[in-house]
Amino acid sequence: MIFEKTVKVTNRGMICIPASLRKKYNIKDGDHISIIEDEDGMKIIPIEGIDSLRSRSISAKKMLEIMEEAKKEELELEY
Repeated sequence: MIFEKTVKVTNRGMICIPASLRKKYNIKDGDHISIIEDEDGMKIIPIEGIDSLRSRSISAKKMLEIMEEAKKEELELEY
């Protein structure tokens, strides 16, 4: 689905992101976004906050356990 909305740029270069998009992408006051220019134009990409990233992360110990299990499975497939 393509969403299109015309917004006004202020004399300081600011724009207002429509509320429906802020809600959809969980953009809140003080959040950061990335603006990327490519051959198609500009893209506005929300940057996920550190708290959100931490809530989805796993510990180094758990990652090691996953890697060791994957290695065992790979070795079993070789024999």
